[in-house]
Amino acid sequence: MGKQNRSFLRSANFQGLLVLSLVTTIGAFVLMNNEKPPQYIVRPVQIQPTQSVAPEWRSALENEILNPATAEPTQDIPTVEYLPPPTIPFELPSTVEVFDVQDVEASPFPSSTPYPTLEIPATPIEYRGATPVPSPEGIEQDFSDATAVAQYAPPLEQVPLSLQPNDHFYMIRPVDASANNEQLFYYPYGSAGQVFRVHHGIDIPNPIGERVVAAQSGTVVWAASTAQDVKEGVLEIYTVYGNVVVIEHDFSIGGKPVYSLYAHMSAILVDKGQRVEIGQVIGLVGDTGFVTGAHVHFEVRVGVNSYFSTRNPLLWMAPYINHGVVAGRVVDSSGRFVDNAIIQINRGGRRVDSTTSYIQPKQEGVARYHVVPDDNWQENFVLGDVPEGEYQIVALVGQQRYTQTITVRASMVNFVEFMVGPAAPATPIPLESGEGTEGN
Repeated sequence: MGKQNRSFLRSANFQGLLVLSLVTTIGAFVLMNNEKPPQYIVRPVQIQPTQSVAPEWRSALENEILNPATAEPTQDIPTVEYLPPPTIPFELPSTVEVFDVQDVEASPFPSSTPYPTLEIPATPIEYRGATPVPSPEGIEQDFSDATAVAQYAPPLEQVPLSLQPNDHFYMIRPVDASANNEQLFYYPYGSAGQVFRVHHGIDIPNPIGERVVAAQSGTVVWAASTAQDVKEGVLEIYTVYGNVVVIEHDFSIGGKPVYSLYAHMSAILVDKGQRVEIGQVIGLVGDTGFVTGAHVHFEVRVGVNSYFSTRNPLLWMAPYINHGVVAGRVVDSSGRFVDNAIIQINRGGRRVDSTTSYIQPKQEGVARYHVVPDDNWQENFVLGDVPEGEYQIVALVGQQRYTQTITVRASMVNFVEFMVGPAAPATPIPLESGEGTEGN
């Protein structure tokens, strides 16, 4: 019996039963200790908002500001006694050279009239009525109407303009009124600027491509550039001009033909022989030829179409409205022109404009010259576009300063004359290339 019990305990059935009992016992234990978790129901509860507690100082400040009885704060501004800056004595060093300038009242010119005594023709403008020439073929021009260009000059007087016998403002500016139409102040007609040759015209700077217009109606007698200087009869064209146009106008003065020249253009838009009207576009501003920048070089030639027959264009172009032109001459006691005198025009203690007298102008008894004074005025300096009013005009010659008072009237030439010092000694000047001689 004992032997059978021991064999039963070792049998597989007993061992399986033992494992099952153990598993069941463990599962029951786990179930007994694994209680169901509590369940909660969340219901929204209305909560009264709480007010933040502001600092006491803020509440007090807000109450005081809202109180209409609260006075506005004031601040006492301290006064400071003004102490003038100390004066520092200044002594001129003995080594400084002081330029001795003498004020000399200008002597009136010894003449019964301020104008040159010349015979003025009864009809200053003599229109010859040039025959129209057909326009060149094969050139397409897409520009606005020439008449509109001529009329678009609100700041300028209308031409021809001649309020007194000696005046001949017959031309407009050679560029549109919307462009810059003032000359370079440092290189006026008859001067040499700083390092340049004596100027036979005026330079009007503008960007390349700005339109160049005919200053008056006429016929184109030259429209090209040249690789070498050209002299065809009385016509003179130089390589320094670059692309250049020359127009012979429909009028003359004193029986002499009048020409205008336009140089350094980037493009020429007319042909030789073509008829052009005042204000018509003839080319574009450029920098061809011998130049330092883009501009149109403008000349007026009288009598002969040559480099040594030019006149000052400021006496031919109409001034701005309410502006006049000041012309004059500086001569010595013998009546000879004084070269390269500094001319200033001042008003209210301020300089309005300045120029210099011509260098070697043509005059009686002098065979060699650079430029020619106007046939009517016989001047050796011109200031253009001066607003009307009273001015002090100054001539600086050597170390002497000559002054006069002048009233500038609009739309006309206002003439002034200076007689300065003793007669200048005649100094022989060698003939240079680019100088005229009597008879040219």
